[in-house]
Amino acid sequence: MQYLVKSVIKETDSAVTLVLDTIGAIIEYEAGQFITFIFSTRTGEEERRSYSISSIPDEPLSITVKRVPNGSYSRILVEKVKAGDILTGLIPAGFFTLPHTGRIISKKSFVFFAAGSGITPIYSQIKALLKNQMADRIVLVYSNQSKKDVIFYTDLMKLSSEYRSLFSVYFFFSDESDYRKARLSSSIVSEILTQEVGDNKMNTWLYLCGPFQYMLMVTMVARGMGFMNEQIKKEQFVIEYPSVRIVPPDVAAHTITLIENGKQVSWISKYPDTILQSAKRNGIQLPFSCEAGQCGTCSATCMKGKVWMYKNDVLMEDEMKNGRILTCTAYPIEGDIILNIRSVT
Repeated sequence: MQYLVKSVIKETDSAVTLVLDTIGAIIEYEAGQFITFIFSTRTGEEERRSYSISSIPDEPLSITVKRVPNGSYSRILVEKVKAGDILTGLIPAGFFTLPHTGRIISKKSFVFFAAGSGITPIYSQIKALLKNQMADRIVLVYSNQSKKDVIFYTDLMKLSSEYRSLFSVYFFFSDESDYRKARLSSSIVSEILTQEVGDNKMNTWLYLCGPFQYMLMVTMVARGMGFMNEQIKKEQFVIEYPSVRIVPPDVAAHTITLIENGKQVSWISKYPDTILQSAKRNGIQLPFSCEAGQCGTCSATCMKGKVWMYKNDVLMEDEMKNGRILTCTAYPIEGDIILNIRSVT
């Protein structure tokens, strides 16, 4: 799929928002999802990078990108891309989304923890919640190096003023002289959750997006306070590849049948190839990005048979019970399988 860059908006010295338009297609997405873009190297090889959507469906489609040290493609998007350029990518994907309306019995509270560019998907989610009146209370805890590094600062302040009784923001800046306003500690996380949630833990969702250690600290505090894993959703921008891959309980060859848009194709898959790797070897295109079980781009539904995954950082228990799998970390076991997947174009 091709995306036309309609305009470039400078957010900070190191971050821009790219306003996009799809060429020859209409896409659907949810707040919190991302788009995986495909780049070609000088040697003709393909590399993929994912960037979060910062808009909501009734706004012009936008992604927000922060330039990172040694980030070849983030540097290109921030410094060189201009209006009129065309980017190639997949349709929006990802499981870092708000609860679906059918799963919300009553309005709930949402507490968002973001660090740096981790605000991008969360900004979209906050706007969606406010627009659709889906929450009783929305709190954002947002950490940055300094005030000048805050992406969407003016927009967030405007929303907090407009929805004063509903939406609050806690800012933390590393260059602050007051340590309680500089870094988010476990004690401060506990204080904020106690103050903002109180006894309403069972009706509260926590959404985290930032460095691994940052999200681990918030998760440990929340779990210690009685929040369940199912109430805590995380989005990881830094991909961590396992140094040792666990061997599946079945390493025999099995047939995989893929159903996509009413068409089907079959091939043989055998360890050490994952489902995604075996598809590539057979010239079958499946959507993917991180190849580490952390983003969800490669998700599919197992309609028949059994699949084993060596890593999964995005699928919730109820999603896996309904057959959702990650092809990049999955192997067919105990027989042949049938998969269903949506179109990648």
